[in-house]
Order: sequence, then C-alpha cells, then structure tokens
Amino acid sequence: MPRVSERTLREVQEALEAFKDEVNGAGYTPESAKTFTYHAEAFVRWLEHDFEPGSHLPRNARI
Repeated sequence: MPRVSERTLREVQEALEAFKDEVNGAGYTPESAKTFTYHAEAFVRWLEHDFEPGSHLPRNARI
C-alpha cells in the first residue's frame, strides 16, 4: 500500500515524468541528468513502498 493516496501517487508519477522531460531537455551531461532522475525516482519508489533508504534493491526483489 502506498504511503499516499492512489490519486496523489498518480499525480506524483505524472509530475515525475514531466520532471524527467525537463531534466533531459535542460542540457545537463548524461551523468548529471541520471543523478537528478535517479533520486527523484527513488523518492517515488519510496512513496510506493518499493524502496528502502540504504538499500539498492526493490523491497520485494529476489536475489
């Protein structure tokens, strides 16, 4: 279950896509753009209960 309402989560996911478009069009180096988007994606995954700070794997990943 997400940390926020389903509606809010959808809005955040849509905003993330818009953010990634802006970052990719802003002229950053590929490495910088990747850093910006990685951290934003990690936050959204945390909202979805699919990310645990300090871990590099999704919460339900199998090794």
